[in-house]
Amino acid sequence: MTDSMNPQSSRQSPTVPNILTTVPMSGLRTYTFFSDAVSDHHMASDGPLSGVHVVEMTAHRAGPFCGALLADMGAEVVKIERPGAGDPARTQGVGPDEKSGYFMANNRNKRSVTLNLKTDSGTEAALELLEETDVFVENFGYGVTERLGIGYDAVSERNPDIVYASIKGYGETGPLREKPGLDLILQAEGGIMSVTGPEGGPPVKAGQAIGDLTAGTFAAIGVLGRLYERSTTPDDFTGKFDVSLFDAIVTLMNEYVTEHSMTGVVPGPQGTTHQTLVPYQVFETDDGHVVTGVPSDDRWDDFVDVLGREELREYRTNRERRENYAAVVGVIQEEFKKKPTDHWLATLTEHGFPNGPINDVADVAEHEQSASRDLVVGHEDPDWGECALPGHPINYPDYDATVRSPAPRLGEHTMDVFEDVADDQATLDRWIEDDAFDSSC
Repeated sequence: MTDSMNPQSSRQSPTVPNILTTVPMSGLRTYTFFSDAVSDHHMASDGPLSGVHVVEMTAHRAGPFCGALLADMGAEVVKIERPGAGDPARTQGVGPDEKSGYFMANNRNKRSVTLNLKTDSGTEAALELLEETDVFVENFGYGVTERLGIGYDAVSERNPDIVYASIKGYGETGPLREKPGLDLILQAEGGIMSVTGPEGGPPVKAGQAIGDLTAGTFAAIGVLGRLYERSTTPDDFTGKFDVSLFDAIVTLMNEYVTEHSMTGVVPGPQGTTHQTLVPYQVFETDDGHVVTGVPSDDRWDDFVDVLGREELREYRTNRERRENYAAVVGVIQEEFKKKPTDHWLATLTEHGFPNGPINDVADVAEHEQSASRDLVVGHEDPDWGECALPGHPINYPDYDATVRSPAPRLGEHTMDVFEDVADDQATLDRWIEDDAFDSSC
């Protein structure tokens, strides 16, 4: 989800002593960051992106998810929010005041500051902050950052080395660039809903916001690409790039687009079957369901042996099985229905066939593989107590990509950050006097 944000700000009191530390970064600019008694709690001490400074001005899911991926990998991420309101995700769903579970999942390992970009001082403070950062991630509506004075041209004039990532509903080019975009709408318009759902049934959305999450992932990849480019070819560097939810969904259509161009056939929803491989789907068992498939023709005889249904052996190629789908799948389903799920999971695993049960959220949270990969992380949130957060999906054997700090309270680190950004106390006092961090004007 993208957002036409209009950041305001709430005044915060300094709570942490400030000691300026210069952090050298190989291939990166050298910046001054906070170092204090609580720094280990708020800033990464390791990770492949340790020493990379990110500012995000994002809301909802796509932008925050991008920032969370970077933060998990060690980047220091400062989140700029609208004072008095903040990221709308703060109040959407279960959770304490201003910190829903939805917000917690996508904003761990970050610091929150508030800025009123309707004031000249708020814009000045934002530009000062962006002048000393490696990466800026934003998901405002089209043209909003330019109107607020923090568009790429304004920011890169002061910081030509900045990587500037923009996430939009439809991107920054094309006839729909000014149209707002939300995940469900883009799932529909990007085509993924047309191939999702029961065969012959109405279109169905995916069970998660795949447009948001994929766009956020692509944005993080784009950031890494630009950082590498900057380190290897710094001359004439252009740090701007944009990603859209529409781009993400159309990209996920993958071979559907290619096959349509080859055959002219418009595919529809296929339920739990696969578009090209037979068998590869959900089968009903005596007490539940199992998902399995035969990945190559050279395993077909083995699969027939496992089922003990000799009449299937004649369908030796995937082409033959697709042409005789009803007959093939009918026999397989008849056999699977005779025994419980656990039997089939064990038997298929024993014979080297990919397989799995249909798990719900509780099953996944308690799954031994989730635990071994730290995919569900136990967390003590200061405003909620015990809860679980999704872990980082990339397993670095030499880094512990754990949750270092909870999702921040709104504006929790405003003074900590801007006491460091301001050239002197007089500048900070002027920003405060001019409502740079406050929404009262």
